[in-house]
Amino acid sequence: MLKIMPFIFTIFILIVIHPLKGNQFDFDKARIKTKLISFEVTNFSDGYDIPWGMAFLPDHRMLVTDISGKMWLLSKDGKIKSNIKGIPQVFFHGQGGLLDVEVHPDFLNNSLVYISYSEKLKKNKHHTTIIRGKLLKNKLTKIENIFRAKKSSFSRTSHHYGSRIVFDNNRFLYFSIGDRGFKDQAQDLTSPSGKIHRVLDNGKIPLDNPFIDFENAYQSIWTYGNRNPQGLAKHPKTGAIWESEHGPRGGDELNIIQKGHNYGWPIITYGTNYDGSKITDLKIKDGMDQPIVQWTPSIAVCGIKFYTGKPFNVWQNNILVTSLKFEQLRRLVIANNEKIEEEIIFESGSRIRDVEIGPDGLIYLALENPGRIVKLSPVEE
Repeated sequence: MLKIMPFIFTIFILIVIHPLKGNQFDFDKARIKTKLISFEVTNFSDGYDIPWGMAFLPDHRMLVTDISGKMWLLSKDGKIKSNIKGIPQVFFHGQGGLLDVEVHPDFLNNSLVYISYSEKLKKNKHHTTIIRGKLLKNKLTKIENIFRAKKSSFSRTSHHYGSRIVFDNNRFLYFSIGDRGFKDQAQDLTSPSGKIHRVLDNGKIPLDNPFIDFENAYQSIWTYGNRNPQGLAKHPKTGAIWESEHGPRGGDELNIIQKGHNYGWPIITYGTNYDGSKITDLKIKDGMDQPIVQWTPSIAVCGIKFYTGKPFNVWQNNILVTSLKFEQLRRLVIANNEKIEEEIIFESGSRIRDVEIGPDGLIYLALENPGRIVKLSPVEE
């Protein structure tokens, strides 16, 4: 069994990261009817390998990261796509590459853009790194490291990098890093892997971080026991940070991220290994948080976003959840931290990597196979 495990994992990577092409959705103003509203789907921008992250500038132009290592600046209508220069070289392999992008809330005054990517060192070792730079026209300048792991944390594995970025106000920046394939590191405070981190917008450590006084711990850690978090979103009313997390075979999670909390991986999980064997007998344990929602079988949850805007007002404050495996966009209604409704609102025929709400209140999705951005707009019945 040990001899065939690398083969099984290789097949899994090929299917999850580079899936076989299936029937592609026809986006010629396709009309979709849901419980509360109907909308049409139109192409907004194309020509990507895998668009991984999206962020809007104050002037309504969009930044898009492509996992292959390029970042693009799109015009308001998506018709003009300009390559951003100055992006650092990324490790583009497996699940690694150029990952998320986020715009500083005070961009109008500081022009700052934040990026997560897999950085490669010598001897083919890599890890998730967070940088920021000033976006001046079509170039990222004055690049600074916001977070960079110690060299001892870099490894040759090419999966579970995370990684999403979100601000909760003008000062605090949250970002996620996966366990990098070493599940026990998620419980190890001396490792940055399998964690949600919190820093100031300049990368310095907030004095009220929970593990700032723990010997040898990464002081940026906000939560731990997180397997591979690929979604972060701020609740528009409560301000709480929500996280979506890939389980193994089953046990995908939607969590509310709370200071110093342990989310259990790999001590508790609703999932199993990819070969069907057990990871643990435990699903619940004192001192470890339960997810608000867990999906078994896994939906391969990725980017998430709370809806705020006027065009889809009937979905106000609902959380939109993307699925890679089932190629779906789902809408969840949460009340008192419990799911009371879950609706599949779009089946794209293509893996949905990220979801973003535009300044126009419309919904934008980053799709794979082929890589493109599509726009959801409400229509009259």
